[in-house]
Amino acid sequence: MLDYATEYTLRRLIHRSTRLQDVGRVEDLARLFARGEIVFAGVGEVFVGTDGVRALMRRHLFYDANGNPANPESHYATGRALHYVSNIDVFTTEDGGLGAESHFLIVQQHGNRPPRIITGGRYRDSFGHSDEGFHFQRRIVEVHFIGETAAYLSTHPWGELSRAARR
Repeated sequence: MLDYATEYTLRRLIHRSTRLQDVGRVEDLARLFARGEIVFAGVGEVFVGTDGVRALMRRHLFYDANGNPANPESHYATGRALHYVSNIDVFTTEDGGLGAESHFLIVQQHGNRPPRIITGGRYRDSFGHSDEGFHFQRRIVEVHFIGETAAYLSTHPWGELSRAARR
């Protein structure tokens, strides 16, 4: 059985990853995946280690408090988005490792337009442990739906792939 302290630590790691993405702290986010990778299920895109996460985050658009384009890592840069994570289920895998599944929803407001859903789906995470603590080994991102991404991403995550190819 998984102890409470470990489960709490892994939940915090999941929440931290989404907060860092929302506020444009790319280097801190990249460090969380220094020994891991992010895989987009059904697409075949894999982003490995810190360089991979940096490449993934270069697709995101960031803004200052006035809604003007900003560089990530600058003070108050944000994707003007909130990343919600829910239904986090932390567990021990059959091989004795640690994993978690959760749902995510990204909502963004840009300019004076009403907030809108950007994307939603599921994270399937696996974790490792070292002298420095717990870290992500792999995050599989299953995207279940995509909204309007023009103000959130500089490129569409799947280019011209059909919806069927995304699953």
